[in-house]
Amino acid sequence: MLVLLEQNEYAEPTEIQQKTIPLILAGQDIMASAQTGSGKTAAFAVPVIENLLRTGHNGVKNPRCLVLAPTRELALQVQSQFQRFSKNSRIRSAAIYGGTGYGQQIKDLRRGVDVVVATPGRLFDHMEQGSIDISMVEVLILDEADRMLDMGFMPQVRKIISRISSDRQTLMFSATIDRRVEDIARQYLRNPATIRVNTKQLEPQDIEQRIIHVSEMGKDAMLLELIQGTEMESVLIFTRTRRKASKVRSRLRASNVSAEEIHSDISQNQRERTLKRYRNGEFSVLVATDIAARGLDIPSITHVVNYDLPDSAADYVHRIGRTGRAGRSGVALSFVSEEQRYLIRDIERVTGRQLDPDYKPKGKVVTKRRFKPRRRRVG
Repeated sequence: MLVLLEQNEYAEPTEIQQKTIPLILAGQDIMASAQTGSGKTAAFAVPVIENLLRTGHNGVKNPRCLVLAPTRELALQVQSQFQRFSKNSRIRSAAIYGGTGYGQQIKDLRRGVDVVVATPGRLFDHMEQGSIDISMVEVLILDEADRMLDMGFMPQVRKIISRISSDRQTLMFSATIDRRVEDIARQYLRNPATIRVNTKQLEPQDIEQRIIHVSEMGKDAMLLELIQGTEMESVLIFTRTRRKASKVRSRLRASNVSAEEIHSDISQNQRERTLKRYRNGEFSVLVATDIAARGLDIPSITHVVNYDLPDSAADYVHRIGRTGRAGRSGVALSFVSEEQRYLIRDIERVTGRQLDPDYKPKGKVVTKRRFKPRRRRVG
């Protein structure tokens, strides 16, 4: 097991891996919370693969492990980790998610897979169509359990779990697990071991966090000032709405800033192409809604900018966790308008850190100004 982690660039197991892997190997149900970027995916993928290899599939094509994830991006990220850790073995995995056609997914399922990583909506569609049978699932994993167990997902999650044998191992992982989530989770777990790692301070230690008090009308000028006036190699900007993400991206491009956008109005194929280009450094600024807060694992992100603060402090933790990954340092900057000042107290309570309200951009700063679109030639 340690050799497998070392082969995949883990010099030594992280704390969450040390505490959960032996229990998962022993068949124990788990409810685990740890800060983002702590190696949670490997903490469940590695021992689950080990157990699947040990028990053998006996010629059965139906999945033996099901991972439920709240977003397409996270489902793809988790499935890529299963592929990584099961390389050169007979373990097969597939990602099932919406926003793309059913054809390839049905082919993958018919060919036979051991592990299915799925978003609830698309998985339930496959179940209704009869293209997947989850009755033989031995291990159920809820990744980002706080999101999976919120009221938006609960009806589908309940129906999915009802199709799985109660004689299963259930694992729940998230960066944050509150009392409400615990109460719901215990309906589905049998005598779970509760593991909490770094719960006093949920965000990675190496992220420098600052807030910038700015009016709603002044956010665009401040954003351009930061990007053009400071050294930002790779920037991820979060907005509350799809419409605002498109607006910010357009205004940045009008000011000669190389920027792209991802949100639910963008097709899944286009989102995947955009993320691939972002990883490859083909552009430096990505504007996104919260679909990118979970499951986006790009170690090179140097700065996260909250153009709008999220309503939930837990979502703030997930957003800023996109930087400062893989042992690197990172910077998280949050624009705070008068209307959103009330959110700061909850964020400070959850993160255990007082945010500096007097941040000034470092280095040479461009004078504040409005965005100036490029003039179009007529004729």
